[in-house]
Amino acid sequence: MTANDPRPRIMAHMNKDHAAELKLYLRAFNGLSPSAAADAEMTDLSLSAMTIKAASGTHVVALSPPMKSFADARVRLVDMAAQAQEKLGLSDLRVTRFLVPEGTGLVSFAGVSLYLVCAVAVTLGRVKPGSTIWELIDPYFPYGAAGFVWLVKTIALPVVAIHTAEAWWMARSRLAKYGVETGSALWFLWVMETFLEGYPTFVRFDEMVAEERMKKEAAKH
Repeated sequence: MTANDPRPRIMAHMNKDHAAELKLYLRAFNGLSPSAAADAEMTDLSLSAMTIKAASGTHVVALSPPMKSFADARVRLVDMAAQAQEKLGLSDLRVTRFLVPEGTGLVSFAGVSLYLVCAVAVTLGRVKPGSTIWELIDPYFPYGAAGFVWLVKTIALPVVAIHTAEAWWMARSRLAKYGVETGSALWFLWVMETFLEGYPTFVRFDEMVAEERMKKEAAKH
């Protein structure tokens, strides 16, 4: 490479500010899985291809048709990122924050959390005749403490199944689409919150995305 060679500058910029796009290139154009495309780093660039090193090894991504000069690199790489997003079904927006529950979401979170505490207490045998919890519940719960234990056990499987399905759907339909890395701290926050809170989490997430979309559109004008 000569002193006037633009490739080191282009590669340094891509590796510093667009590592996410490098992963998209590998996934969309070379068919790699998210884990195989992890830790993507551009190591070489020509008019007809870019070389990207990732967790699964070194891969060559073709530039078709080849660029006429490296002055075309910015536009071409931006266009390829957009094509990759469309091919993978991803949004051009990236979610980078977590919102705590409020209002009905907070009520739902508290209700499910309380049920899980009750379920653990019943499973561990802490709610049984003669126990303090049994004596506190028995006079007030319909059909007494025995009715409470029966209800907690009866709805356990449906509650866990429904909330597990909701958490799975959040990860599949929202987190992946908006660039939240599977297994990251942010991913776990949204998944666990959805498991505990349920439907209100989707409402809050979608409102946040709509807000970010409005900001992005406003920035264009």
